[in-house]
Amino acid sequence: MNAAKTDSDYGGSLRDPAALNEGEIRRSRKTRLRILNAGMISLAENGHKKLSTTMVAKRAGITRSAMLYHFGSRKDLLHAIIRHVTRRRLAMYQDAMEKLPHDENFLNAAIDIAWEQLQTPEFAAFAELAQASRTDKELAELFNPAMAAYDQERRKCALKLFPQKETVGLGFDLRRDIVRFLLEGIAQQDGITFNERERKDSLVVFLKTLISTSAGVRLLEKSVENSKKT
Repeated sequence: MNAAKTDSDYGGSLRDPAALNEGEIRRSRKTRLRILNAGMISLAENGHKKLSTTMVAKRAGITRSAMLYHFGSRKDLLHAIIRHVTRRRLAMYQDAMEKLPHDENFLNAAIDIAWEQLQTPEFAAFAELAQASRTDKELAELFNPAMAAYDQERRKCALKLFPQKETVGLGFDLRRDIVRFLLEGIAQQDGITFNERERKDSLVVFLKTLISTSAGVRLLEKSVENSKKT
């Protein structure tokens, strides 16, 4: 995890849930991270409704009293997990994108990174929270601000790390949205019941063709122009 990230990097909605309070020893942060990672895995594997402080404490290998010292209620724990998962996704994306050379394969490689990171517990937990928050008002009040902050911070990251020629023009945000939401939709698709791998691979190849070829870019830019006319 990119531990160097601070609250000012990500904004108030994504403040570090493992940060030390005044007077706490460094070990407290390590314990909190163990709890938050255990909570993330529990969400990914068992879902939002089954998440409990007892389950997470057991997975983290700590006592219930130690759990309650760090997170006094299920709501406190859930709020912290939301911020932890979101910060993890942002840090993973930035760390991977920083390593990409700015060459002719940049966009295709960026799509590969986005797709690979949807096969992780971080995204599984994020997707579970997004789905559950649709019908859980209390969860939505915790999750929606983090979702909005994630959307804004990921765009800032792309603007900073993409080649400048890819960030100008009408189609930048549209291309980002197409990549993100198409890939996220594919990753969550359980309705592909035959030739799943082949069909998913074909969708990713189609996406690369749309995003990185001159014909695809012209089509996207035309779409943006037409949308502004309506």
